[in-house]
Amino acid sequence: MNRTIPALSTVAALAVLGLTVAAAPTAAAAPATAASVPTCGPSVRMINRLNTVCVTVDGPSVRVYGVSTQLAPGSGRSFIYKVSATVVGGESLGTESGSAYFGSGTAYVGGPSGVVPCGSTVRASFSLTDFGTPPPTSVVDVAVTC
Repeated sequence: MNRTIPALSTVAALAVLGLTVAAAPTAAAAPATAASVPTCGPSVRMINRLNTVCVTVDGPSVRVYGVSTQLAPGSGRSFIYKVSATVVGGESLGTESGSAYFGSGTAYVGGPSGVVPCGSTVRASFSLTDFGTPPPTSVVDVAVTC
């Protein structure tokens, strides 16, 4: 299914913190609620985009999302995205993937969420694929302390 991921300025993204732009399971989402702070992995570069995976932890609840920012002016394009998360040594929280059009600016790609055991570690990843080339992947491990 093709989806359009809207571009948001940093100011617009901050203005909607904690709100989800609804439509589909992988709809664009704001990064965090006021009670939680995201932990983001290292940014990886792909073509004209900088991609990062982030995890928001609020008690035992975790939410994973990808952030993709266009680096230089130009038109957007379609990519295959994949956002996934696993409890290290445990079960998968799932994977969100599909095809989406990424415009200029910054786009947020929703990923899996769930409740995990306190004291566990969640490993999350985000990548974009362009015409089958092996994607650089942003990965982060986040401790869930309740």
